Amino acid sequence: MKRKSKSPESPLDKHTVEELEFQERLIIKYMKEGMTREEAAMQALADLREKMDRR
Repeated sequence: MKRKSKSPESPLDKHTVEELEFQERLIIKYMKEGMTREEAAMQALADLREKMDRR
């Protein structure tokens, strides 16, 4: 029995795309401030969670 997998071409909903773009911008911002990629990614995720909690 084959597992059904999502097609790589499956469109992401607008909300998901906005979240990913926001996260990417935050990571770039934090890296410019001197954080490592890992630190920047963790901080961006924390900021994104905080933003989503406020909604």
